[in-house]
Amino acid sequence: MKKPMNLRQFVNLKGLISATLLLMFGVMPVVAQNLSDKRHFEEDIDMRIPAGEFDARTVFHLQNINGEIETVGYDGDDILITGTKRISGKARFFDKYGPEDFYMDRLSGDYSLFVFVRQPWAKVEVKGDELHYRSNRKDDWDDYHLEFEFTLKVKVPRHLMADISTINGGELKVKGMRSGIEAGNVNGNIVIEDIRGAVTAKTVNGDISVDFDKQPSENTDLHTVNGNIEVTGPKSLSALVTFKSLHGDLYTDYENISYKPNRTTKIKDGMNSFNIGTSAPIQFGEGGPEMRIRLLNGNAYIKQSKS
Repeated sequence: MKKPMNLRQFVNLKGLISATLLLMFGVMPVVAQNLSDKRHFEEDIDMRIPAGEFDARTVFHLQNINGEIETVGYDGDDILITGTKRISGKARFFDKYGPEDFYMDRLSGDYSLFVFVRQPWAKVEVKGDELHYRSNRKDDWDDYHLEFEFTLKVKVPRHLMADISTINGGELKVKGMRSGIEAGNVNGNIVIEDIRGAVTAKTVNGDISVDFDKQPSENTDLHTVNGNIEVTGPKSLSALVTFKSLHGDLYTDYENISYKPNRTTKIKDGMNSFNIGTSAPIQFGEGGPEMRIRLLNGNAYIKQSKS
């Protein structure tokens, strides 16, 4: 008479059966899964815009959508753009569009040069000195299931005025420009260093940092919704600062300042603090160009350079 299986034998047999079934049938779902897996494409970017395509009056505009940008002003004549293009999406979404449909392109305006990301579902045109995006998407939402990111490094002749922006996917950095900068981000920080000329920097979700190596000679406009703003200036900084924050204060370690008596002053960590309900100015040093600082949720810091 055959002995009944004990518990250990039963467990071992159950494991053997499960393993056998996995070997027999487990491959099918894996193959099906692979069919729906994402495809990834990566390519280097190398664009050169010769000096003959612009002049000293030209405003250089670089408009990214997804991806960080690092811009450096240099003493050369051409505009040089390098970086990486990344495209990803489920395999079936590559049937209609491919990686070649996403690329860096350029158009010229009256006194502007625009470099931007060309995408298949948007029509782009220049009117005067403005770049207009217009969606030509029909009702096929699958068009938008391809994800794209352009990580860019840019060298710009430092004497040009530049307007640099991105929306998602990283930080925007600018360094060494001499004729001013406009920098825009939506979901990311803005870092500006060694800058001269007028400065405008705006983001929604991110911090803004601006480092003036010399006394600013033109106005500065800084705005974030959710984040802090930090300005570093020379020890002899002279400016007329207007500050407004719904939920935040302005802090500074400068002492040669004057302000209206209706402001509240307090001390925090050895720095003067100003809680200002209006946009009345604070004079730093002898006064000078305006520095407008606007926040919704965050603090502002104006600090002396340590160098």
